[in-house]
Amino acid sequence: MNDAKTWAGLDRVAAPADFEGRVLREMDRRRRAVPQAGRARRFKWALSGSAAAVLAGLTVLNLFVFKSGSLSLKETASAAAGEAIQVMENISYHPESLSAASEPGTVYLLEQVSDAFNPTIRY
Repeated sequence: MNDAKTWAGLDRVAAPADFEGRVLREMDRRRRAVPQAGRARRFKWALSGSAAAVLAGLTVLNLFVFKSGSLSLKETASAAAGEAIQVMENISYHPESLSAASEPGTVYLLEQVSDAFNPTIRY
């Protein structure tokens, strides 16, 4: 498409008397709106940076100040000597048994009950 042919078919009209003033006012308004967007962008970066600094500070406090290790000094010394440390953990199988059982009262035996080995039984 040729622009010269397109423009040649149009009639020329005179611009309104206040056209230049309106264009300059609009340009000035848009120029003043840009710093507001910049301030909002800087505020978002500052907010996310301060949140990251708080999280980093909490992580450092957790690692170096609170030191919430699960082993006491006695257990650590026995572990260094090569002794076994007994670990006890409470496990609730109730949710698994409820989701796996279609009828209530199902009991699952999770230990071997005879001395003979049977390869068809999976424990």
